[in-house]
Amino acid sequence: MGKENFEHVRQFLYSLVQALHEVGGDGVKFALVQYSGSPATEFQLNTYPTTQGVLAHIKAMSYRGGGTRTGLGLDFLIRAHLNSASGSRAGEGVAQVVVVLTDGRSQDDVAEPAQVLRLAGVEVFAVGVQDAVDWELREMASQPHGTHVFSVDSFLNLRDITHELVVGLCGAVIQSGGAPVAMEDPVAGTTAQDSADLVLLIDGSKNIGAANFPLVRDLALKIIEPLDVGRDTIRVALALYSDYPQIQFYLNSYGSKSAVLEAVKGLTFTGGDESNLGAALEEVAESLLSQTAGGRAEEGVPQALVVISAGPSTDDTGVGDRVLKKASVITFGVAIGDDSAKADLEAVATDKGFVLSAPDFRTVANMGDRLLPYINGVVQRTIIVQNEFTEALAVGKRDIIFLIDSTMGATIINSVREFIRRFVEIMPIGPDQVQIGVAQFSNAARLEMDLNTYASREEASAALGRIKPRPGQTVNIGAALDFVRTNMLRPDKGSRIQQGIPQLLLLLTSKKSSDSVEEPAKALHRMGVLTLTAGSKSADEEELKQIAFADSVVFMLRDFRALYRNPKPIYSALSTLAGVVVTEGPTESVVEITTVQTQRVIRDIVFLVDGSDYIGSTNFPYVRDFIINLLNQLDVRPDRVQIGLMQFAERPKIEFYLNAHRTRQDVVDSISQLRLTGGSGLKTGAAMNYALGSMFQPSTGSRRRQGVQQVLVLITGGPAQDEIKRVADKVALAGVLTFTVSSGQADDALLRTVAFVPDLAYHASNFYELPNMAEQIMPKLITVVGDTDVTETEIIEETVTTGNERDVAFLIDGSDNVQADFSYIRNFIIKVIEPLDIGIDRVRVSVVQHSERPTPSFYLNTYQTKDEVIAAVNGLRLAGGRSLNTGSALKFMKDTILSESYGSRVAQNVPRFLIVLTGGRSRDNVKDPAGALKTEGVVPFGVGVKDADPKQIEAISHNPSFAFNVKEFSELGTVPQKLNTYVSLPKEQLQVVLEQGKQVLFSY
Repeated sequence: MGKENFEHVRQFLYSLVQALHEVGGDGVKFALVQYSGSPATEFQLNTYPTTQGVLAHIKAMSYRGGGTRTGLGLDFLIRAHLNSASGSRAGEGVAQVVVVLTDGRSQDDVAEPAQVLRLAGVEVFAVGVQDAVDWELREMASQPHGTHVFSVDSFLNLRDITHELVVGLCGAVIQSGGAPVAMEDPVAGTTAQDSADLVLLIDGSKNIGAANFPLVRDLALKIIEPLDVGRDTIRVALALYSDYPQIQFYLNSYGSKSAVLEAVKGLTFTGGDESNLGAALEEVAESLLSQTAGGRAEEGVPQALVVISAGPSTDDTGVGDRVLKKASVITFGVAIGDDSAKADLEAVATDKGFVLSAPDFRTVANMGDRLLPYINGVVQRTIIVQNEFTEALAVGKRDIIFLIDSTMGATIINSVREFIRRFVEIMPIGPDQVQIGVAQFSNAARLEMDLNTYASREEASAALGRIKPRPGQTVNIGAALDFVRTNMLRPDKGSRIQQGIPQLLLLLTSKKSSDSVEEPAKALHRMGVLTLTAGSKSADEEELKQIAFADSVVFMLRDFRALYRNPKPIYSALSTLAGVVVTEGPTESVVEITTVQTQRVIRDIVFLVDGSDYIGSTNFPYVRDFIINLLNQLDVRPDRVQIGLMQFAERPKIEFYLNAHRTRQDVVDSISQLRLTGGSGLKTGAAMNYALGSMFQPSTGSRRRQGVQQVLVLITGGPAQDEIKRVADKVALAGVLTFTVSSGQADDALLRTVAFVPDLAYHASNFYELPNMAEQIMPKLITVVGDTDVTETEIIEETVTTGNERDVAFLIDGSDNVQADFSYIRNFIIKVIEPLDIGIDRVRVSVVQHSERPTPSFYLNTYQTKDEVIAAVNGLRLAGGRSLNTGSALKFMKDTILSESYGSRVAQNVPRFLIVLTGGRSRDNVKDPAGALKTEGVVPFGVGVKDADPKQIEAISHNPSFAFNVKEFSELGTVPQKLNTYVSLPKEQLQVVLEQGKQVLFSY
């Protein structure tokens, strides 16, 4: 925001605190956090006993500067301020209110910390200045947005909202019941007929089985039957989970007990090989307990969850468990069968005593009577949860690497993952504090994360959830130790060994090594690495002692599942050990790699990734890891290396353009979240051609015109099902260097002819070898050059329309129905606007999403250059919503977006175009609002996809020839050129076309 604007912020804060003090006196306590790239506490809730101290601090505080990581700031606020030690009085029922002030889009995700705050009963107000993004403010703020979201166009104008904000804050305090608080024992004779939100989460996987499912369904009925179910008393929701969670009904779906019981009686067995409890817990937190789903946490109504399971979770439960616990949801469990189900339920339950065990399915029916006292305890408020947040331990700087035997199986790996995640939760994670690295190994080692891959606790914790077990019968611990020494304990990978920071390595294994550990262990000891070992089952204790730097840090366990039941001995060692680091020069190979990395590399690199079934979900993580291993050796930023990525199978799909991300961390985060598109087709040639025309364009970040080398890395696991050699020649003639990386059923011989030269084709006999192949490809990836002085064949670039003023507004489907296809919508907008001469005095562009209501992403006068508009479109995120009210959205476009006050130039007679894109049928009338738009001179186009009603699309459009319908979002690429034909017409010709009103309806 800059120092000058900071003065306006200071005055705003001073006035706000003064006004609140006048209303509430010293009963109002204040805390203040400044955040940028990293958050910092100005003062806590209990720092100043009087408001005068707060005002004096605000008057004297200095501007810190830096980036805009709002998500990190919110997470820091939760951990460091909203607890009793920092002065929070949530436990006394005092309302908790947060005001977020920002002047731009966050560089990280705000959704999860904002959700944690809302579920914890915290009222969040969002104040946006200048370039703040409206949808992001809404994502952070509490409901209703009309009283919780404030926007001003300059810092000077912050003073204009002070009074309104104070009114909103006071209203929130008056209405809020605060966080859950301890209450007196219930009066004798009271029953469970008060109020609660109850969610039943039932294992629907093969752990239960079709034969036993009726017994579990009967248990659900027995739980509900004694309760006073009703809209004002106990509300009930239910979900089944296996591979995916499946919501059966919400808290507000049924208003009577009879209706709920009938819904439960109608449940059928879903089946599924996996039992992903972690994903199910996240779905409960996100979709079943919210206000829109009928949740009443904001009204002070307690919320409870009962999990019924018959086997261990096959995914990480950490994220969902944390969100539920921080939201004070009281979790109970019913474990059926052996102890494996019970261990996972004890980990997520509010208390281990809240988990009941049924030895077999025949005894399940008895669990209903045993659960009733617990549920009554929640309803009567005799069982409560104080809303406290975990605080970080005071730990000195250290680099800690976890080296995990990947052959231990899903259950054990889950336990190890949870053990590490809980350790991360209590550590002060950061580049200047504690850094965490992880590698797995079997016969070969595999990097999961470097010490410098993740800079925050939230990022590291989320990444841990993506660690999966790998099959294998043997382990080479010696080779794994060498891998850590040569590949991870390096300055460029985040190791601070040269700064004297303690280096710790914890090895976790259940097997004896198949290779020698003696020399690798000694090499680590000579470097001064403090090596700890933990073993179970077939691990050799003497071997582990040989590896460890002292016998006292060798931990032998019967089962690694005991780790998270009693983690303290290892946690204590990892957080307190220190040692003198012995300086020893790195090996020669490491020196070579470091030398290569310090070269000034400038490249545009696009990864074209096979997302078909030939790769499959089993092997896709190896592809992701290969790309990330390459990225960790590249200097990713706008003036050095830029990265773009596409997936392809039957059709291509753009994941992100070259100019979408500005840092390596942003790219790594996007790739870590990639999900396989799937499909049996593999049109490799078509995908390469699409990449050439879409990814290597100036508008999407290509610097080819500046002479920057363009690189395409094709990664595939199957045979091309179309012509590929001719396309490869076209790509080469355009000056793009093509590398090929393949495995599986890919045709290695053919791919050697596809690569720019045969030496740039790499083939792995097994997919698990791909991550290690990064070291092979890296030297050529950053040094080989092609002929970029192209004369005969050029990359086809768009003809830019100049000299025509236009106002072009997009109204797009922002409902949940298009979530999987939203990238196609973004690409559609890019394709339409790429040929336009965008500028504040030429073509102006606006984008609005709509579902039940419209949500502006940006206005006609928000951005002044094409680069800004394209960057904003690339950054669009789905607003969400269950249904479409396109008619009311059209009225909003007429009254707001296409009005003079929001940037439209109607008074100057500038042509105004509206492009409406929907993937479903509108619930309201579209004909009348569309007619009003046309009457005012707006030229609407309708684009319908999938379930859109062609008659509604035609009614929206200026005339039938301006209506377009396609069957799938992947086919949207055929429409932009036809739209541009009209949008780019000179004003006189456009008028002729409008008057002719061609009666042709394009359908594809």
